Amino acid sequence: MYPTLYHFFKGAMGIEIEFLRIIPMLGFWIGIAFLAANFFGARELKRREGLGLIKTQKKTIIIGKPASALDLIINGVYGFIIGFKFIPLFLDSSIFSDFVGFLLSSKGNLVAGILVGIGMAVWKYWEANKEKLETPIEKEIDFRPHEHMGNVTLIGIVGGIGGALIFATLEKPWLITELISNPSLGFSHLYNGLTVYGGVILSVLGCVYYFWKQKLPISQYLDALGPTVLFAYGVGRIGCQLAGDGDWGEDNLAVQPDFLAFLPDWMWAYDYPNNINNEGIEIENSIFPDYNHKLENPVYPTPIYEMFMCFGLFAFIWSLRKKLTAPMMMFSIYILVTGLERILIESIRVNTKYPDGIFEGFTQAEVISVSLIILGILGIVFSYRQHRKKEASIVNQID
Repeated sequence: MYPTLYHFFKGAMGIEIEFLRIIPMLGFWIGIAFLAANFFGARELKRREGLGLIKTQKKTIIIGKPASALDLIINGVYGFIIGFKFIPLFLDSSIFSDFVGFLLSSKGNLVAGILVGIGMAVWKYWEANKEKLETPIEKEIDFRPHEHMGNVTLIGIVGGIGGALIFATLEKPWLITELISNPSLGFSHLYNGLTVYGGVILSVLGCVYYFWKQKLPISQYLDALGPTVLFAYGVGRIGCQLAGDGDWGEDNLAVQPDFLAFLPDWMWAYDYPNNINNEGIEIENSIFPDYNHKLENPVYPTPIYEMFMCFGLFAFIWSLRKKLTAPMMMFSIYILVTGLERILIESIRVNTKYPDGIFEGFTQAEVISVSLIILGILGIVFSYRQHRKKEASIVNQID
């Protein structure tokens, strides 16, 4: 396993590049996942624009306006956060051992925060005043559908992190009481794992609000962008596998079946050597002294299974995008298949189960998966019926 890009280059190629320690393997692949979703999303929005399903908006901008005090403050705050929380990542690689705990703590580089904050405020002032006019003018421009992807991606990143943290809390609510009673446990005790479903759900809700606020056709945007989340999820699982982040399956001590003999052994059962959690037993003479553990028993490498399932399901839905014209049909199918995919993998995956309550004995992912399957089926039925009604109405008008 390769916890960071440094470990990848050292383990795979024998090259040591120290500054790559600051780039976690999982974070690297999550970044690629967002880029992939952005690429496919923009491509589909352009196609729908060409068909006239989504219209180009007219947007009025003001040219030559000086930077306002609010603009400078906002840029300064952004800069401070970047300097305070993200500059330390380049200076102390040990932060990644409790990255979430660091983000939620008061720790950071105050000097870097102040300097970057001032720098970004000055940059904003300079950029605005460079094009300053004595009399600012208004100009109407075309804003094409795919140009919203920058904001959508930002919402996805913020919602992804926030939703993952929130649902990680909901997955283990009893840990909140333990943390309150014993603050010395730290946030790593509460957030010892992030919940992908939580990130997806909050991101989608955030995007829906954005589409509504911008007066965009919500159904068309969800149909265009929903399936891309499935592809991004598959890409993210590559990072989970390469980093060994704990998203693996249950112990697998069974002999590999003959009909799967064509698969390499590690795709049937794997012990995740040098995993990023340092979970398991110590490896003697490990090439990575800082990550030198492997699982005591081999397990199902579920991230790989999910990667193949997500890529296959994405290819299936993507192939239907030109055939399915009923609004919300594509998004409903995405909801259905993502629920089916996860509930299937949960049968062999290690996860936390609710110890009591109405969901006793079930994992959070199983509860959400069943809900998504039901919503997906209802959405498909509703979309189909509404589309048939619309077609019947058009026929009646012609007659």
